[in-house]
Amino acid sequence: MKNTLNNIKKLTESIEYKTQIIGRNQRLVSAVGNTRMGIIIGFILTLIVVGIPIIFYSGGL
Repeated sequence: MKNTLNNIKKLTESIEYKTQIIGRNQRLVSAVGNTRMGIIIGFILTLIVVGIPIIFYSGGL
């Protein structure tokens, strides 16, 4: 009986560890995706804010 309970305890610890790893991985993937989108939006806004005055004042328009 004691052996069975120890096996169950080991199994539940293993399951708990694996679910924590999966959750950590999903949070990391989500954060990287959001960061990538933020970098793209920031780059586009920078091109607009800096690029338009440069084109306008250099005689491009």
